[in-house]
Amino acid sequence: MHGFSANAFDPKTLVVLETAFDEAWLTLKAIGNNSIKPDELARSMLRLAMEGERDPVRLHDGALQRLVPATAWREAG
Repeated sequence: MHGFSANAFDPKTLVVLETAFDEAWLTLKAIGNNSIKPDELARSMLRLAMEGERDPVRLHDGALQRLVPATAWREAG
């Protein structure tokens, strides 16, 4: 990913990203989605974070929304 460096996020943000990623991954598994790979989810979430998003719920929802129709994952929750 261009423009991304290891120092792009502070430790607190990394914790938020990790938590949001884990929850989004569990959501994908709960709806039975096996086509989206972890790196695709991570890239989707990192794009949001690089745009300044830091809310874990919006990171979760935004990353999933870019990858899966909203009805599929919202109904699973």
